[in-house]
Amino acid sequence: MLKPIAALAALALSASAFAQTTAITPAAQQVQLLAPQLVAFSGSSGNFDSVVNGLTSGAPVTLTTLTPDGLIQVVTFLPGTTGTAADAARQLEAARQNLIARGIATPTAQQLAVSLVGGPLTTLSGTTPLSGVLTGNTGGTTPIQVRSELAPVSTLAGAGALNLSTASLQALRTALGQGSAATLSATTPAGATQSVTFTAPGGPMNAFEVNQALQLASALLAQLGILNPTPEQIRVALVGGTLAAVNGTNVPVQGVLQGRVRTTSESPLLSTSNSPVIGTSNTPSTTAPVPNAAPVAAPVDGVRRPNTAEGANRAPTAPRPGG
Repeated sequence: MLKPIAALAALALSASAFAQTTAITPAAQQVQLLAPQLVAFSGSSGNFDSVVNGLTSGAPVTLTTLTPDGLIQVVTFLPGTTGTAADAARQLEAARQNLIARGIATPTAQQLAVSLVGGPLTTLSGTTPLSGVLTGNTGGTTPIQVRSELAPVSTLAGAGALNLSTASLQALRTALGQGSAATLSATTPAGATQSVTFTAPGGPMNAFEVNQALQLASALLAQLGILNPTPEQIRVALVGGTLAAVNGTNVPVQGVLQGRVRTTSESPLLSTSNSPVIGTSNTPSTTAPVPNAAPVAAPVDGVRRPNTAEGANRAPTAPRPGG
């Protein structure tokens, strides 16, 4: 079965569900050790890695979240500053406290960006200007680019979300269901054909597991800003590897199928019905048969004879007088 899938399905594939799906870079790992609460605050480990990398190297930051109305919100901005891991932890914590004070504990990508560089902050009570932790002003100097992609959760496992043709998606579903090798092919924007072949770990999957695995892979790619994945990126999202996020950083990914395990009913060593050691249905009997007692011979001349039960060596009794 898929260990992570049953638990994550109830979360409707929310952005926070992927906090432990992807690995993080060394800089982000240092910040996580200093302030572990910042991973959940960022929305995902992909967002966390991107923002820490931007704060420590000055690279563009790309944040992605799934909005309640079923859209994928992608936000990009330039931090405009560089610092150490300790600086990044301090800045992110200050941004977190500013948003919590305004009733926002789990910000969207845009709210997180505004808390860092400043600008209009939209909350349930309305829109108010917020001074950014990095800039000290309410915006204008550091533009925030926001775009939303129509990708409802209910269609995340569709051919369009995975950038596959209907035939390729069906072939992938069949391969996952049978536990056989899957081959994905697609044409790149440059006109080249890219093809990859892989086999999912854990053997055959049922229809529910296949659907949930593809949904998780689609949402994982979206979290990294990959909305039109290549066959290789789909393979990595399923079985693990390294993905290049839209901001140019390489993110190690565990893969949504790496946690699959087999049930004990498939194991020849643990089955109670066929185990030569602990099987209950084929264990040889160890109870020795109980011999039948010898029958007692009936008296012929009126004199009762001794039998084995009474003792063959016992002295005979004296005859009665006149007998």
